[in-house]
Amino acid sequence: MAQIKYKLVPQDVATYLYLSNFTHRKETEIISNLFEEYNDWIVCIYRNDYLSFKQSIMNLISLFEVDFNTYSEAELIMKEVDGADLCDSIEVDYFGAYFKLIRLQLMYSDISYRKIKLRTLLRDFGYKRRSEKLIDNMLRAIKTMNLTTYLRGYETCDIRNVSLDDMIIIRISDK
Repeated sequence: MAQIKYKLVPQDVATYLYLSNFTHRKETEIISNLFEEYNDWIVCIYRNDYLSFKQSIMNLISLFEVDFNTYSEAELIMKEVDGADLCDSIEVDYFGAYFKLIRLQLMYSDISYRKIKLRTLLRDFGYKRRSEKLIDNMLRAIKTMNLTTYLRGYETCDIRNVSLDDMIIIRISDK
């Protein structure tokens, strides 16, 4: 089971659905499947309330589609209504968000793996070189999201030991 910071929040699901450009019907199917089949991956406050989970996701998707001025106005309204801020003040875990998005893609698209060069992966996080702490954070997110890294030939690998130009294949773990 994922650690708390690696649980799916509505923002993770909304980001995936928005970027994937699914039909409304497909979005509803994915949300329903996540709630029914992967409920333990969802943050606690949404696990027992499907309608709240779905509504939060749909509200965020709607906000992604509006311009900056409309978003700012909506944020002010939300603060007045229930004191909520549309952007949580908690620290953002970029590794968790990145690998949660990959996991959702692998679960709900027609692909069973993601290929990426280690150099590109590092660049996605704003780094040119790997450090022990950086790799530890990546590996923690990969492991917690139940993903595995491979080299070509379905050979499992540790990203600490591969070349920066090696192509890494990320799959959902068989375990």
